[in-house]
Parts: sequence; C-alpha cells; structure tokens
Amino acid sequence: MKAQWLVLALFCFLSNWHRVHASDLILDDDDRKTIQVATFGFLSGGFFHLQLDHFKLSHPEDSGRIAFYIRKGRRMLDDDSDGRSDPNEQGPENEDAPLQACFLDNSYIENEVEDGTAVIQELKQGETSLVWNTTVDIKDEGVWQILLISCSESTMSGHIHIDQVNPNNNHLSAGDTPLPVVYAVSALSYGAVAAYWTWLLFRRDAQVFRAHWLMLVLVCCVLVYKALQSAKYYYKMIGILTEGWRIGFYIFASLKGLLSILIIVLLASGWMFIKPFLSVKDKRIISVVIPLQVVANIASAIGNEAAVGSTDYSFWNMIPPLIDLAACGVVLWTILQTRKHLSTAGSAAEGKERNIVNGYKLWSSFYVITLVYIYVTRVLVQLLQASLPFRYVSWLGEAVSEMATLSFYIFIGYKFRPYPNNPYTQVPSDDLDLELENGIGTSRAVDEDTLRMTVSRSAKADKDND
Repeated sequence: MKAQWLVLALFCFLSNWHRVHASDLILDDDDRKTIQVATFGFLSGGFFHLQLDHFKLSHPEDSGRIAFYIRKGRRMLDDDSDGRSDPNEQGPENEDAPLQACFLDNSYIENEVEDGTAVIQELKQGETSLVWNTTVDIKDEGVWQILLISCSESTMSGHIHIDQVNPNNNHLSAGDTPLPVVYAVSALSYGAVAAYWTWLLFRRDAQVFRAHWLMLVLVCCVLVYKALQSAKYYYKMIGILTEGWRIGFYIFASLKGLLSILIIVLLASGWMFIKPFLSVKDKRIISVVIPLQVVANIASAIGNEAAVGSTDYSFWNMIPPLIDLAACGVVLWTILQTRKHLSTAGSAAEGKERNIVNGYKLWSSFYVITLVYIYVTRVLVQLLQASLPFRYVSWLGEAVSEMATLSFYIFIGYKFRPYPNNPYTQVPSDDLDLELENGIGTSRAVDEDTLRMTVSRSAKADKDND
C-alpha cells in the first residue's frame, strides 16, 4: 500500500511541471524540412535576437537552400516528419499555383516578403554560425513565428538560441504579460478562502471530518503554488531565470496535485459520504481513469519542458488533452449512472428510507457543477485561446480557468462545510460501510432491503449512544 502511495506521489510531482518557455533548440542530425523554432507575441518596439552556432550538414557539399523564415500570423506551418508545407498556406491569390520542391521557391512566400509579413534570412553554403537582430515596428505587431526551412537532402545539426523581448525589457509574450497579476490575484483569493475555512473548522458547533482538514491543506498548498507561479512569471518578465524558484514551485505543485487527486478519489469513491452507492465496478473504473489522467499530465509536462522545435513536441502536446477528455468522460458517465440508480431507488422507497435516499440525491448538484467545471477548463478555455486577439490569447484563458477552479473549490467547500446535520456528511456507521463494501456495494442498484438495513443500523447506533 505504501508503495502505491509513493508511486502516486511521484506521478503527481511529475504531472505539475510547467514550461519556462525554453529558448534553446538543439538539432542533432535532424532530417525535417520545416522546423518551428519559436512563436512570440511582439508589441511595437519589441525585438528578437537569434543566434545559430555549430551548424553543420551531413553532406557539406549539398547546395540546397537553408534559411530562417520569419512570418507574421496565427496559423502554423505543418511540421510533421516529412516536412511538407500545407497547401492551404498559399493564400487566396495563389490557390492554383503548384507547390515547388523547395518550400522557399513558392510564389506566395515571395509575396509575403514583398508585403512585409515575412522575412527570410538565408544561410550561405558552408556557413556554420549566424547572428540576427530584428526590431518590430508598430505595423508589425502580432504573433510572429520563426521557422527553419531546409531544401537540402542533408540532415542538420546545431544549436539555436533566441532571445525575444517586448518594450520595457519585458521578456514575456504579449499575451503572457498580465499572468503575474492573474496568479497574484488568484493567490490572494485562495488566502481569503483558507482563512474563512479555518474559521469554520474551529467553530464550537462544527462537525469536522478528516476530509475537511485535507481540504484546508489543499487550499493552503494552492495558495503557495499560485504565489510562486506569480513570482516565476514576474522574474521571467524582467529577464531573471533562477533555478531557486523551481525547487519550491515543484514541491508545492506536487503537493497540490497529490491532494487534488486524493480528494477527488475520496469524493468519487464515497470513502466518507456515498460509499454504499458506488459499486466495485465503478471503483475499478475510477481507479483506472485517475492514473490515466495522471499519465496525461506527465505527458503534458514533458511537452511543456521540450523546446518548441523538438521532434517530439507536437506528439506530447496533442495526445494528452484527448486522454484527459476521455478520462473525464468516463468519470462523468459513472457518476451519472449512479445518479440514475439513486433516482430509481428514491421513487421506490417510502418513509424514513426515502428521506435517506433524498439526502444522497443532494449529490446531483455536485455532479452537475463537476460537469460544468470540466467543460469550462477543458473546452471553453481552449476555444478562447484559439479565437482571442494575440494580446489576450494566454492570460484571459488562464484567468477564466482560475476563476472556474476557484468557484469549483468554493462550491465543494459550501456543500461539505462542517456544520451540524449537513446532509452531505450523514453517513452510515463504519461497520455498515465495511459490509456494503464487501457485499451489497457490489450491486449496481440500491434496493429497499439496503435502505431498511441503513435505517436499522442508524436507529441502533442512536439507541446505543443514548
């Protein structure tokens, strides 16, 4: 059992790594024809510094053209393994123009250069290093993509370093600039929630469970995590990248992930509240999808730490969201099936049994809010980031996600707050929990015999207490 917790803790530690916008790209016998090196939102007066070192071809005598292609626009070029360009990128005036063997020879590339929406910096044959500095004018504000194009049959090796800076020595992309404030406000909000929750726990009439203390620890970890996240982006904005912040950042990120998963598992499995109404099959499904989500987070972390132009960047950043959505769908399906059976049992029950079932049916609102939370954080945020102007593309999506997460935590805290006679915390005795876990809990439906057993045990417990 201890080994399982250690593995879960390790997964949670790895699942909360976040990108520090890696700017160095290492090429090692790379055979791709189109490599996306960087994407950055430039404001008027911003500039970038590109430096290429130790560049070499597998066949130095190859005369194929090689160049850095800097273009303005939100759309990316296709950078799959064969390096072919996307025909849709030709532009409306060149829809019928045939694609050339060398991407740089296409007519729409020349048109982009003439219109000022693209710049090409070619490497001379035999050149092993390059230093390139460019300042962005006000008419050129927007998201700029830097790509390395190869029309050579040789593989490429080298080291590419890019330093991208906006006005006022701001090293963050235009859409990331407000992130320090967003995370700082989020940290202050969690601080207020933690203070209020602590006050609730120490009230005289409070009915406190272990879950309530876990929730307090979770909120405190999120508070510190968001504060460190704000500090990280602030220091990156002023051009200071220090390893010292990563230690505390990753520690509290891992604690946040561990406690979040634990609380979700406890609530979903009913360890404290609805255990009699989840079958063994349901728990097995949850025990599969939770690690599946952790694996998706680990894959996302690997993608975030990878350089934009690395060979595995696209894979690690495209697959995890699909796994995450699939896992969320399975969990929601299981929860909705439980609600369906609770509703059936409630309509068939009478008297005190029905009151007990009605108490458990209060979970319906919790499930609906969970569904809304997953939709907002997994779908709506992605739609916002795909449609917003470049100045808002990142921070506004993060702000919406932070508000949704905070609202979700507040909702859980409100429903499970430690006050007497809270219907969410009216659970059977421990011996009934064990019996239902081993026997009755394996049944999908909640029949009247189970309800009568619940009433009988509850009445017996009340009599013993008297």
